[in-house]
Amino acid sequence: MGNVTAIYFSPTGGTKQYVRAVARGLGKAYGEVDLTDKETRAQEHTFAPDDLVVIGVPVYYGRVPQLPDGLLRGLRGNHTPAVLVAVYGNREFDDALLELSGLCEKQGFYGAAAAAFVAQHTFSAKIAGGRPDADDLLIAEEFGRNIKALPAEKAGREIRLPGNRPYRSFQVAPFTPKGDKKCTACGACARACPAGAIAPETPRETDAKKCIRCLACVHVCPVHARRVGGPVYGMLVKKLEKELTKTEKEARLFLP
Repeated sequence: MGNVTAIYFSPTGGTKQYVRAVARGLGKAYGEVDLTDKETRAQEHTFAPDDLVVIGVPVYYGRVPQLPDGLLRGLRGNHTPAVLVAVYGNREFDDALLELSGLCEKQGFYGAAAAAFVAQHTFSAKIAGGRPDADDLLIAEEFGRNIKALPAEKAGREIRLPGNRPYRSFQVAPFTPKGDKKCTACGACARACPAGAIAPETPRETDAKKCIRCLACVHVCPVHARRVGGPVYGMLVKKLEKELTKTEKEARLFLP
């Protein structure tokens, strides 16, 4: 095994925690590439055949997040093994792992292992609240150790992932977060927005065409001036809380 790199798109932090835990389990010091940052996505990151990357994304509407500038466009593999990680809010990860595998193949990586983990839902702290917790991260770290311990005859074999092609249609929610009169124009939301949907000069507004509804801006606002309102959002949250708080799902792990 050459260099290990933890690569993640993680607007609210859950995916980053899981990817780091898997990388720790691999037992080596690791580098990081934070694709949440627009400038980092625009840079080129090249990897060799004997490197190993852990690539993680949150699941939005059963899919990989859709960004106009291309989420993985700066990554360059050379038949480089990748551990694929999808993090979802206790509903389902649907086609996300399969889609992530396909995107990675186009960039020169192949799926050596994969996992789907649960984190607190973006829209409600009542759904999988507080996750990932210590137990979740221990499972992710143990998963990394299991990958490292794979016998040579299994390493490089194809992994079978759930999902369907064509992928389910990507839905865009009919609401966006906005700032209210408490906004101090500090710019924290604009800096945190991974899609460039908030202009620093008008931080109360959100470009609905660019916004990916990750709510990173809501989480990062120091005065709680940004929020999502309206009856549609309220009804959706109530429905999700009713359906997704009955039981909490556990990690699903895929090894060759």
